[in-house]
Amino acid sequence: MPEAVKSRALERILERGEEDKSFTKERQHTAQAFTLHVEWKDGRRTEGFAWAHFLGYRWVDNGDSERLILIFGDRAVEIDGHNLRALADEVRECKLNSIREMPTARQMLLRNGNPDGEPIISAIRSYPDVEEMLKEIKGEDDHDKAGHARRVQR
Repeated sequence: MPEAVKSRALERILERGEEDKSFTKERQHTAQAFTLHVEWKDGRRTEGFAWAHFLGYRWVDNGDSERLILIFGDRAVEIDGHNLRALADEVRECKLNSIREMPTARQMLLRNGNPDGEPIISAIRSYPDVEEMLKEIKGEDDHDKAGHARRVQR
């Protein structure tokens, strides 16, 4: 029996598999994710947030854009995009493993046709920034250049 002919576009999509997904979740029905991994589209920056420190979330749908805010102890993650309800559902069930900021071309492609309703993550911000936290831990600021480590103030 001859093999079905696939278009080049379909072959590329099938080859990519999970690597282009905007988010991943825990696959087992009863399991919970331990850490939320956040990846930026430049591929050079990633951060982890322990679900053990999770305090709450807010999902806001403004019609033309959506925002999902996650609070982890004294840190926060802000996610902007479209179709973020699926992410909010995964947060509610404690099954969200990772989120990935999407390249602009992929965002445009999904905005033009997204039959599965895949979340489109256009921007991710984390607060405070890791560099700011490192400076505070190291005791680096404009007034104190001694370079001695000190306790983080909360």
